[in-house]
Amino acid sequence: MLDLLQPETIVHGTHSEYVILNLIGRGGMGAVYRVRRTSDNSIWALKEMRVPPDTPPEEAEDHRKLFQQEVELLRRIHHPNLIVVSDYFEQSGRPTMVMEFIPGKTLETQIHDTNAPLLEQQVIGYGIQLCRVLHYLHTLNPPIIYRDLKPSNIMVTPEGVLKLIDFGVARTYKARKSKDTVAMGSAGYAPPEQYGKGQTDARSDIYALGATLLHLLTNLPPVPLQPPQPGYIRKLNPSVDAETEQVIIKAMALTREQRYQSALEMEQALLHCLDAPYVDPTSCITPPPIVPPAPQPVPIPTSPPPQPVSIADGKTCARCGRVNKANARFCAGCGAPLAGLPPARVVATSPRSTWEIKLDRLPCNIGRRDPRKNHYPEIDLAEHDRGIASRNHAIIQRTNDHYTLTDLGSTNGTTINGVHIPAHIPQPLHQGDRIKVGEVELEFRWA
Repeated sequence: MLDLLQPETIVHGTHSEYVILNLIGRGGMGAVYRVRRTSDNSIWALKEMRVPPDTPPEEAEDHRKLFQQEVELLRRIHHPNLIVVSDYFEQSGRPTMVMEFIPGKTLETQIHDTNAPLLEQQVIGYGIQLCRVLHYLHTLNPPIIYRDLKPSNIMVTPEGVLKLIDFGVARTYKARKSKDTVAMGSAGYAPPEQYGKGQTDARSDIYALGATLLHLLTNLPPVPLQPPQPGYIRKLNPSVDAETEQVIIKAMALTREQRYQSALEMEQALLHCLDAPYVDPTSCITPPPIVPPAPQPVPIPTSPPPQPVSIADGKTCARCGRVNKANARFCAGCGAPLAGLPPARVVATSPRSTWEIKLDRLPCNIGRRDPRKNHYPEIDLAEHDRGIASRNHAIIQRTNDHYTLTDLGSTNGTTINGVHIPAHIPQPLHQGDRIKVGEVELEFRWA
């Protein structure tokens, strides 16, 4: 019997302290709690490994290695359908990680609560989400094979976003290796090669995805190594289209060469089964918009308007962008001093919090920290963005009499006031500009 942490217990982590709120779930080797991070009062999930006293030392060490492997994997991969790990430490000799708290329930619980097959179009949408996150994992260098895809390892949020929650048996693919070191997985969802008969690859996850969709559409768990025959799914659930059934049958072929050869290929097949255009629920979750400050009244000039000045000969106002005479000390448009570039700041808003950053250290990198590469950007979004922002996403610099923003070739791009900017081309910043990086919005302001 595990000695569980009680509510209001304070756990000391690496970056902050965490107050235990309640138990979320527990198993034979540990427990997961909902906690409050004291540094900003945000809500997270704390997962600790607790090995029963009678566990053989070799088995306990294996579980510790799997736990550490899960942490290492999650800290270096980022995707909207993966959880974020913010802290890892040991307390009383127990490995502990703090990760994103996912409101909602597992697909296994959803099936149990419904006690009936799920709607076909809903299941197809789930399948497309899973194809996309598997494609991300499989195209990493080296590729990551999840190896344990099943309803109990998939959370669904109230917005319909799926999250893979257990990477304990995931592994990196090793080319030219005949079979896995350890055969792991779950009966019914694991393909033949995962029973110690070969090395798992991307097509192994394809089989498990097909088995998961079979379970969702029939309300019956898959039978180990028995792919469905034509007509089987439609007999249990007459609302399923024959094309959808065929996608699952192909995904669960016992021979790897007969399955879809990539998650991207399976995603395309599922898209053809939809009755309407697919709407990605991860793209619908955006932070609340930042309301720009009310524009300041422009002083009414008491003298005739200035004559046009060429950009080459004049001084550009960093506040309003007006080109002034070369010898001007103040902007004729807004009255700002032209002697130097005034200090600036950004106000950042994410789904979790709002904070302010002074741009007193330039260049100012925007991205996600990577301790392994000693990469710590000035604006670190690791705990505020759920994997959309890149590690080296963008940079704010001072160029002559302007502040500029440059996208560094990020995966998902950067926008200014809702417009995507081209990569590697500096863009001037003006008062009130709203920069969107992943799930975080940065409003540019003069200090």
